[in-house]
Amino acid sequence: MSQFGGATTIGPDVRLMLLDCFETMVELDGTSYRPRLGMIEFLTHFGARVGIPIAVISDAKKTEVETALAQARLGTFVVKIYHVDNAAEKLANGRMRKDLAVPLADFKIKPTQVVFIGDSPLDAEAAQHHGVQFIRVPRSEDRGFSFASLISGPSGYRSQEFNVTFLDRYDKKDKRP
Repeated sequence: MSQFGGATTIGPDVRLMLLDCFETMVELDGTSYRPRLGMIEFLTHFGARVGIPIAVISDAKKTEVETALAQARLGTFVVKIYHVDNAAEKLANGRMRKDLAVPLADFKIKPTQVVFIGDSPLDAEAAQHHGVQFIRVPRSEDRGFSFASLISGPSGYRSQEFNVTFLDRYDKKDKRP
């Protein structure tokens, strides 16, 4: 069975790209953030050359996202930041889901004109819930993946399971005061 988002490509009908921030766009390198492998090439190609607006959507605080993007020197590629205070919805189980309806309304576009790129099952769930195309990429511990590969085709990432360690991290993150 193919994984949702495993065969998605960024076609000519795409008018907005939404990217998760942590472990998707940036990875922690000691005490600061750096761009994921191939991220600058990816953003340069789609943002600067093709002209697709790039927005970040995260379930973190705005200042955390801004700090990470600044440390990784990716802020100039991003036209808008969505965060826990302006584009998140709390689910019945207490988890937070990214509310993709907010950027759809802001950019006045249809779900079929958006590609959301993320690294977690919660990202895939948000995309499915909002009818948005999705590309699931591996978390940054997978050193073999490069965002530059998305320029010419699908991610090819086929994980059916989410590492228990990282799922536990999400559970702890969701329970922060």
